[in-house]
Amino acid sequence: MTPQIFIGAGTVINVSSILVGSVIGLLIGQRLSKEARTAITTVLSLVVIVIGVDSGMDFSDAALAEVVGDFGMVVVMLSLVVGTLIGRGLRLPERLDRLGQWGRRMVMRMRRKDPAPGDRDDLEGFVTAVLIFCVGPLGLLGALQDGLGNGPSQLCINAVLDGFTSIALASTFGASVMGSAVVQFIYLGTVTFIGYLAGGMLPDPEVAALNSAGGIILLSLGFTMTGIRKLPVVEVLPALVLAPAAVWVISLL
Repeated sequence: MTPQIFIGAGTVINVSSILVGSVIGLLIGQRLSKEARTAITTVLSLVVIVIGVDSGMDFSDAALAEVVGDFGMVVVMLSLVVGTLIGRGLRLPERLDRLGQWGRRMVMRMRRKDPAPGDRDDLEGFVTAVLIFCVGPLGLLGALQDGLGNGPSQLCINAVLDGFTSIALASTFGASVMGSAVVQFIYLGTVTFIGYLAGGMLPDPEVAALNSAGGIILLSLGFTMTGIRKLPVVEVLPALVLAPAAVWVISLL
């Protein structure tokens, strides 16, 4: 577990990376090759896998064992399976994709009003950056873990990814990419606050189950980022609610 600097440190780091990356993108353009960006993403994906393994092992946490005995992994596994079924039933990946398409359609409608060329680029750059930075599951999981008091390590990884992405976006769309940092701050800050409230209300066994489920989801994300195999990530997110809820129900029996 990464030492906690202060609750919300991950959000500050992540937003700062977008601002710094945007400035670099404005100054040097697209001098960072696609091969270099791919190599960096691959290395970071391996770090995500390691962090996922570390968090996923919380199913053996002593506090969780006091409630579910030796069945911590079973509880987390069933939560992931049922959560996947719920996510698929709700079509979460498709809904996120529709959100992105909706954002792009809104941009196209605004562009038909024929504003100045610079305004068109600013609007498209802002919306594109918001969709890229705010839709990814790593930011969601990282902000939640930061709020729970588990440190900003996951958001630091997300910050590196967002930083390099903002370099490419700013070199294409200009300074408007910086505006997405405001949306990212509100989004990550809100999720971090929710995690902080949950950490204050959830007993240690439920938090351990939540951490374990989140770690396994991170594993799936890490393998997907490497390009080895595309694994379910978004559709498994309901498990973050089901895992602690299952432990709470068991504690009542």
